Amino acid sequence: MPSRFLPSAFDLRLQPRGELFASLLAIALAVAMPAVALVWTTLWALDRERRDEVQQLQALHRFRLDEAIRMLDADLSARAQRAGRRVAGSPSEAGVVFRDLMADALAEPPPEGSPDGVLVLGAEGRSLYPAPSIGGLQPPEVDLRGEALIGAFHQRLITQSMAEAYLGLADQWVEQHLEASRSPSGRLYLPGIRLAALRELAPDDPRFRPTLKALTDQVMRHEAPLMPASQRLFLSRELRKLGVLPDWPLESAEVLGLAVAQALVDPPSGELRVSRVVHPTDSRPGEAVWLLPAPGGGVIWLYRRDRLHRELESRINRELGPLGYRARLVSRASSDSASPSSASSSSAVSNSAAPVPYESPASGELTGPLGSILPGWELRLDTTSAAASMARAAQRQAAFQVASAGSAVVLGAVLTFLAIRRFLRRVRLAEIRHDFLTTVSHELRTPMTSIRMLVDSLVADPDPQPARTRSYLEVVSRETLRLGRLVDDYLTFARLERGAMNYDFQATPPENVVEAAVRSVAPRFAAPGCDFRTEVAEGLPCILADAPSLITALLNLLENAYKYTGADKRILLTVARDTSTVRFTVTDNGRGFDPSQRSRIFDKFHRADDSGGAVTGAGLGLHLVRSIVEAHRGRVEVETTPGSGSRFTIHVPILSEPSEEPHEA
Repeated sequence: MPSRFLPSAFDLRLQPRGELFASLLAIALAVAMPAVALVWTTLWALDRERRDEVQQLQALHRFRLDEAIRMLDADLSARAQRAGRRVAGSPSEAGVVFRDLMADALAEPPPEGSPDGVLVLGAEGRSLYPAPSIGGLQPPEVDLRGEALIGAFHQRLITQSMAEAYLGLADQWVEQHLEASRSPSGRLYLPGIRLAALRELAPDDPRFRPTLKALTDQVMRHEAPLMPASQRLFLSRELRKLGVLPDWPLESAEVLGLAVAQALVDPPSGELRVSRVVHPTDSRPGEAVWLLPAPGGGVIWLYRRDRLHRELESRINRELGPLGYRARLVSRASSDSASPSSASSSSAVSNSAAPVPYESPASGELTGPLGSILPGWELRLDTTSAAASMARAAQRQAAFQVASAGSAVVLGAVLTFLAIRRFLRRVRLAEIRHDFLTTVSHELRTPMTSIRMLVDSLVADPDPQPARTRSYLEVVSRETLRLGRLVDDYLTFARLERGAMNYDFQATPPENVVEAAVRSVAPRFAAPGCDFRTEVAEGLPCILADAPSLITALLNLLENAYKYTGADKRILLTVARDTSTVRFTVTDNGRGFDPSQRSRIFDKFHRADDSGGAVTGAGLGLHLVRSIVEAHRGRVEVETTPGSGSRFTIHVPILSEPSEEPHEA
């Protein structure tokens, strides 16, 4: 990892190193241990939730199944209670009750919950209406008047047409108040007489319409004298053959009720107050009918099984469908209702469903028998979608928990990284300051030692020689200048760090800056093995600069070029003009440096790698150069080739207006 992000602890030289690594370990553990504890707690909680999830889902599914069964019980109880407590005392009362109870079912389409038919029971629990006959095998209710009318009818057939004879018989039957007269099978005589008359009359006969209306009123009337359902249905079929029967809304209920009543004739009817399924032989092929007794015991509601099951399934699915459940009613294999010729096992309809055992016939399904609600049947609840939905919700919750724990771990790692980075930088800064103090001491001691040795030599010389004295004094002068430049650099750096650096910008010819810099390095650069040249373009414009600080920047570039070249030094200083700047370029043939360090070469205390340790310095020169040039609103560029040398260029803006007054910064 680059040192600008995280300084390497192995590159640090401070001692003791064990204390450093112990500190780093303490920082890492202080942040890592809570993160590890959080991750462990999260994973443990997720594992526990996974282990409990199956039981929780099963408990929830069973609760939904119980809820669905309770809904079925409430629905069927509400259907049964619609009749109230009504018990008919006679067949005529039973017909009125039948008509009134079926009035709600006459709407198109019929409202949900309305029955397909109804049985009105008597005190003994037998069906009074619809029933195959009224009066059973009791003696016929025909007195001598009726027999006389029938005899007269046969006499009139000799002189009258068949239609006139039947019409006359019907009129005389009404005049003698014989409307309630019945045959031995319990059928009324008068409707049959009128039907015979209609068969003989032409539709355009004036007597056809009145006769039809009288017969139709009798067919659709459920008051006394009550017509048996079998006779009513027979007459409706005959009128339909004549094409004269109007719409009769209760016909389907009559057909269904009569079929059920006939199916219940053979077994004793004393236990009719039960919920059961019957398969009427005279009804639609394969059709089954649910018998739902009303609480009062006087009425049994009739529901076609397929329609009732569809409505019940629809009711449950409306409630539980949004939760992902699908319900359906299924016949149990052991139910007697599987046989089309027998009724199922029965039990009284209760107001509350008892607890039921649970079975899982297939994966993703839960089944419970309906017991007293719908004997012989079970409710099967498909839990696949609900389980998948809850699994997705659990996965989202688990993902959120894992993401939260992961975020905490990442945050902990980032905080650990930042803490270690800050700690290592503090350690690195302490090391740099130590190196800086050591380097400063060495840099200052070297010229001071040389000066002291030369001065001591001159003082101790018993016979001073002018030539030698002059040579010594020249060396002392150079070392003093060198010492002064070092002190100036350190003071300049200190002022820059404090923000107390003051510049006196004046219109300055670039040649003056170059001359001052060359004059300062000329004695040193004149040494053997150093080829130092300058190239200054003519007619350079003035720049707005603080001459001393700009000279310091240029001197630092020249000193760097001198230090980082070998025995054969070739240093070139060129000054030229660009479009809007004057550039000062120092080129050398030194060792160069790694181009990857180009962005850090101007940082304070930074020094290019020096494997031999022959080059000394505090790493402040280029940092001062950049600070001074940026204060002049210029820029510094560097080009380097390892092993071939480097080129540093200072760009200083040209003074745009010669009349511009100098200013300070």
